[in-house]
Amino acid sequence: MTAPVEIATMLRELVDVLLPGDGRFPAASAAGTHGAVAERLVAQLGESALDDLAAAIVDCGGPLAPLDAAAREAVVRRFEETRPEQFETLRMVSVLAYYESPAVVRAVRALGHDYNDAPQPAGYAMAPFDERDPQQAPAHRRGSYVRTEDVTRLDLAPLPADPLAPETVTGDDAVASGRGAIARGAGSRTSARRAGDAPTGERT
Repeated sequence: MTAPVEIATMLRELVDVLLPGDGRFPAASAAGTHGAVAERLVAQLGESALDDLAAAIVDCGGPLAPLDAAAREAVVRRFEETRPEQFETLRMVSVLAYYESPAVVRAVRALGHDYNDAPQPAGYAMAPFDERDPQQAPAHRRGSYVRTEDVTRLDLAPLPADPLAPETVTGDDAVASGRGAIARGAGSRTSARRAGDAPTGERT
């Protein structure tokens, strides 16, 4: 089992290779990305995920800490080439964790963008749909569009009050309720039996 300090160091150096930052954006480790990455890898893949990752980095030429920037990039490229699925999971988790960091959110907003750490629950303001805009209209031209102000309510009166209620059938005309409320007028012996009433001339 990899020592905790080695795990923390490996993750810190690894996310900085993937997301080194620049003058506007912090490096991934400075934004705390490596901690979130550790939590999510364990949540998705189990406790062994961090040991497997550390072993993979060593197999590809690590550990990273003693190496210079160019050598670290070479190790990570080898990791990507030899273990593409494991690398893709790490990359995706790292990128999502990075762009959810408060520091990175602030950096994105400083560029003039309306940005939240997640689309919900805050959401984003969107302009109303414009059917005259050719870029918003479907290119295939199938179907139709109904404006919001032209939408009318659907009459639900014919539907049963409880559509999931057990089906019951009553009377000779087999009037049904519950799931069978839309199937009426059967008047069959089968329907009568389901109601518990044997038709005339049949034995119960």
